[in-house]
Amino acid sequence: MQASPGVREQVGEAEWGLRCTLAAAHRLVAHFVFVDLTYNHISVRLPDNPSHFLVKPADVFMEQVSASNLVKYDLDGRQVLDSPYRAAPSAYNIHGAILRERPDLNAVLHTHSPANLAVSAQQRGLLMLTQQAMRFYGRITYYDYDGDDASREGSARLARAMGAHWLMMLRNHGVVVGGKNVPEVFIQHHFLELACRAQIGALCGGGPLVEPARELCEARAREFGQPGQYDATSRDWIAGLALIEKLHPDYKQ
Repeated sequence: MQASPGVREQVGEAEWGLRCTLAAAHRLVAHFVFVDLTYNHISVRLPDNPSHFLVKPADVFMEQVSASNLVKYDLDGRQVLDSPYRAAPSAYNIHGAILRERPDLNAVLHTHSPANLAVSAQQRGLLMLTQQAMRFYGRITYYDYDGDDASREGSARLARAMGAHWLMMLRNHGVVVGGKNVPEVFIQHHFLELACRAQIGALCGGGPLVEPARELCEARAREFGQPGQYDATSRDWIAGLALIEKLHPDYKQ
């Protein structure tokens, strides 16, 4: 994996710290989730320039992302920092469109895992079968696959369809999780992944399913499914970062 020369010297302390955070999140998703080769991404908006964001380069896996090989784009899909790397059009189009449409979101995570792909193909979508799923009760919107959700025009339609939601299930495609910060999208995506895996397992069991009362689901969603609930001080992020420091310290390169 080629290192991008001079990135550390070209960016400020705040951006470098954000690059390290975003690289760690990619490593954590790769550690816990079976993702789709090079085709999944996490992005984060730069606080000092909200029209710029960082995203994974096209030709690396999530477990190969580092602070210096992340690439910087503007919301119109133009690369704004010299790098030997380029992002895939699907990355800068989808993430750029959502961040442009939703100034209240600062981070976006998009994956296609076997579990969330399976649930995205089911007519009822995510079922409230587990406490992990209940946190998303009433918080999910669904978007029908039209074969053109990665182009600039298709990504704009996808972003508009997200509306005021922070979680979208893309029918036959995967999921998008938005949030206030990188730790938040990692943590919420992780619970969504657990909910999807549990749902597939429960459906394979063949017996009758027990779905809790709507009031219980709504109470759990109010407690655990609000934007801005998680950040760098959250215990799951602190534990995750310690794990990455031990297993993959090169994420900071």
